[in-house]
Amino acid sequence: MGERGQERHGGTPAEGPGARHGTGERRRANVDVVVHHTLAVGVAVGFVLLVAGLVLTVSGRGGLPMLSLKAPAAWHAALHLRAAGFYSLGLLALILTPFVRVIGSIVAFAAARDWRFVAVTSAVLAVMIVSIVIGAA
Repeated sequence: MGERGQERHGGTPAEGPGARHGTGERRRANVDVVVHHTLAVGVAVGFVLLVAGLVLTVSGRGGLPMLSLKAPAAWHAALHLRAAGFYSLGLLALILTPFVRVIGSIVAFAAARDWRFVAVTSAVLAVMIVSIVIGAA
């Protein structure tokens, strides 16, 4: 009997033999929601910043940059409405989105008390950070 059938007969979806399975599905759904929203917001912010840079380029506020600016210089350039700042911030948003997604997953798994996935996802975050550090060297 599905969740709908249990509700019809006075039971809740969390009762009965499938209770542990149902709880796991809800936990997975919460993590999926966190991941979905993180990726959607990250891509949207990156896209808006890149489009803003393109609009500024077309309007004559700077050409296409050959190099990406570091974060402080990108903020300064964006505050002065220079295209290079928006391009750099857009790329930074797109690069940071997977990191924020993994951190959000860790928080969601911890809230669900799923310590095995907290450990695995933390290891993934560690590998990502090490990769960035090695790549920067």
